[in-house]
Amino acid sequence: MWKNERKDGDERRKIRILIVEDAAYMREMLEEMLNQQRDRYEIVGFAVNGREAVEKYKELKPDIVTMDLVMEVMDGIQAIKEIRKYDKRVKILVITALGTPEYEKASLEAGADACLWKPFTVKNLFEVLERLVSQDECGNGEE
Repeated sequence: MWKNERKDGDERRKIRILIVEDAAYMREMLEEMLNQQRDRYEIVGFAVNGREAVEKYKELKPDIVTMDLVMEVMDGIQAIKEIRKYDKRVKILVITALGTPEYEKASLEAGADACLWKPFTVKNLFEVLERLVSQDECGNGEE
């Protein structure tokens, strides 16, 4: 169950999301997509590299992190590992143009919960996010 969510299911708390993406146009696109369901999702922050992602995660403690893989300072794979060391329960969605089996395997081994390859649709994004949310609500998250 998401933090602060009422057990009777009445008034679900918004799912808090941290967007980690170095390309401004992709940050804006993700923001536009997520704002289509403002009643369900709340963007709590943005990070433009892996090191900033780890810092922002610790500060903001979002429910879900969307993670680019190729970034300056610290890449997405290393950032996923660092965030996982800090919190085993967070849901991490890799969003990348590097849609190869090798990158998918590396992402999942680092601790990502799912991968979404660019380009993707709004429908694809919300399907994956809802799958991550339902995994946590069903108690499938790590303790």
